[in-house]
Amino acid sequence: MLLSGITFVINDSLMKIALQGVPPYEVLVLRGTAGALLAFIYLMYRGEARFTKALLTWPVIMRALLECIAILTYIIALAKSPIGDVTALFQTTPLLVIVGLVFLQGEKASALRFGLVVIGFIGALLVAQPGRGTVSGYVLLALVTAVFAAGRDLAARKIAAEVPAMLSTFVLILTVLCGSAICGLLFETWVMPPPALLIAPLVAGLFMMLGHHFTLLAYRLAKAQAVAPFYYSFMVFAVISGYFLFGDVPNIIGFIGMSGIVLIGLAILTIDKGERAGIFPNPYLWPWWFCL
Repeated sequence: MLLSGITFVINDSLMKIALQGVPPYEVLVLRGTAGALLAFIYLMYRGEARFTKALLTWPVIMRALLECIAILTYIIALAKSPIGDVTALFQTTPLLVIVGLVFLQGEKASALRFGLVVIGFIGALLVAQPGRGTVSGYVLLALVTAVFAAGRDLAARKIAAEVPAMLSTFVLILTVLCGSAICGLLFETWVMPPPALLIAPLVAGLFMMLGHHFTLLAYRLAKAQAVAPFYYSFMVFAVISGYFLFGDVPNIIGFIGMSGIVLIGLAILTIDKGERAGIFPNPYLWPWWFCL
């Protein structure tokens, strides 16, 4: 998951560079073409390029469709807003996964956990700061992205172990590529990018492919509770990238919101661990457990 965070932020940074002179959906098409080609080469090398009905299951297809909707909104937010702000709002995805587990998959959640989810959303609003300027509306698109990304992750939990991870990633990339091409033809006038801006999305395709691959492998090979804390590394890398590459510096309210999202996410993970250890729901022990 740590590698996934690094590769996704490199991908986003390259995409934001390309977006300075190329329409958003055209950038997605360029990136998707490179990513799909590299994923297919990998599948051929591994002998896993088998697109059978047994492998192309409903969870694989749903994961791809939900990611397609998520990225079509994310690219607009990324083009119009600071990368740190967009990534911070995207960090609400694990919180939304918890909501989805309860309402869609019937898992139980305590009132404390739901309360922390609500606080996490307040942190997201502090990052977006609706009304502070024209950019806020675009930033809020990252929340839409987080909703569909949570659905994507819920679908990924249902993918059978016999389905090759890169095969699922290839289907996802191909679906996003098709969706981006349709949106580009309907809503954009494409341009011939200069060489520097052409290279950026093509290289981003490699890091995007690796990011999705690492994420699926992380959740497949380790327990979600062990992997999830590293999900919040995305925001750290994004703020660093935004500062050094684009000169983006979040204001104090934004920093408070970002910190709140991370801390609430980690608090929910400690509750999970505490419940398994039999410590929760004793409220007198919560402060001590958070310290640990």
